[in-house]
Amino acid sequence: MKKLFINALIIIVTSVLFNTVGISFRVFLSNKIGTEGIGLFQLIMSVYMMAILFVVNGVNVAVTRLVAEEGGRGSFSISRALIIKAVSFSFVFSVPAFVFLFFGADYIGAVWLGDQRTVFSLKLLAVGMPFAGVSSCVKGYFYAISKLIRPTIAQAVELVIQIFIIIHILDYFMLGGAEYACAAISVAITIAEIASCLYALTLYGFELRNNDKRISDIFYQTRILKKLLYIALPISISSLIRSSLRTMENLMIPIGLVKYGYTRKLSLEKYGQLHGMVMPILMFPSSIILAFSALLIPEVSEANALNQKKRVDYSVTRALQLTCIMSILISGLFIAFSQKLGLAIYDSTECGFLMKVLAPLIPLIYLDIVVDELLKGLNQQVSALGYNIFDAVIKIILIYYVLPIKGIEGLIIVMYICNLLNLTLSLHRLLVVTQLHFKTMDWILKPILSIASSGFMVIFLLDITGISFFTDIIYILIGAFSVGILYFIFLSAFGCLTIDDFKWFRSIFKYTASNNNINLNK
Repeated sequence: MKKLFINALIIIVTSVLFNTVGISFRVFLSNKIGTEGIGLFQLIMSVYMMAILFVVNGVNVAVTRLVAEEGGRGSFSISRALIIKAVSFSFVFSVPAFVFLFFGADYIGAVWLGDQRTVFSLKLLAVGMPFAGVSSCVKGYFYAISKLIRPTIAQAVELVIQIFIIIHILDYFMLGGAEYACAAISVAITIAEIASCLYALTLYGFELRNNDKRISDIFYQTRILKKLLYIALPISISSLIRSSLRTMENLMIPIGLVKYGYTRKLSLEKYGQLHGMVMPILMFPSSIILAFSALLIPEVSEANALNQKKRVDYSVTRALQLTCIMSILISGLFIAFSQKLGLAIYDSTECGFLMKVLAPLIPLIYLDIVVDELLKGLNQQVSALGYNIFDAVIKIILIYYVLPIKGIEGLIIVMYICNLLNLTLSLHRLLVVTQLHFKTMDWILKPILSIASSGFMVIFLLDITGISFFTDIIYILIGAFSVGILYFIFLSAFGCLTIDDFKWFRSIFKYTASNNNINLNK
């Protein structure tokens, strides 16, 4: 468990850095191509994500889990055969994804998206499909063996190249309007994906040279393929179905807003503002949660494969506790400072208002991310498939009926209903499988009371001391830091954080077993 959190700290720092750069660049793009351009690109990305998740999700989880499980038994020698099979497997998945995007772009753009301006971008994005699959295999392997710096550098290479290309070609492409502005971004994404894949393969080549072992006799080729299929297929199918339904949902949003009374242009602007500008800001702190959850699969898979129930229970309990406490803090900060954030980031009071309205969704979304990863690590991907499909179908039905009546307000209502539904189903399954109890009082109610008290006190003090006359950024930084300190003081006073919790936190930074104050009874 200690290794998990040490790795988490490493990847959290890099993830926050990457996401800071990414969100800053998104603000740059929104200022360059406008809210309509952002809305148009969000439509393109909804189709692209449907294809890319089908290619990468299943094989990534399968590689991570299998390498972690065999590594727990001391059998890392199987990794070469596993990666070879996984790469072949990803190519099988990437071919239909490429054909779907490249040769179906005209139909998708005209019929599905209702906008011919999306066709060129879809064809450009199709080229990167095979490279994304291979890259996902290799990154999954490095995550499983806890060599996190390597996939992190590959991600950095991808981000730097993408930004570099966009900066240098966007102005030229924008002469052709929103269609070519989106095409410029698509070119950058594809080239960056190819470069990241080649870099990851190079790193894996060094790994093979330094650890030139042959396949263990206990792990035959057919067994590898069978396990890959067993894990990857349900997840890939789940990703395809869920992302297809999500794509349908995204396509229905502008249509529903038009039925409500907006013009097509205004519908794209509203859609782009919510999904392309506000939600990325709200999801920005999730880089910490996502980094943490990416490490849960190998940790829980290894413990589960070795039948170490106490270790599994400890990992799950700490993951749920940490996610609840941190997500409620983040939600409270957005509620308290949303108005100034909207002005500081987008110079928009409307964006600030949407941040405040949607901020209470943060604990639901973040917790659902972690619960899904835990279920995958516990071999419950089939159950997750059923929940995701059910949730997506309900969301589409609600969008179809509610948006033409309520507009953007209706979309917000639908988001709350569906996020709560999905989390409830997934969390219930996790608690049944692990036979653990969710500590609602310590993980939800007391943290909510703590963040409410902290927020009111800090804002009151900031206003009466005159700090509100400083710039929005200074006000937000001072306020957020103060709220965070008070929040953890209140949590300690309410008994949500105990001496054992602080000992556990200190143990994260200790590198020897003798210094570990927490006994996992492995």
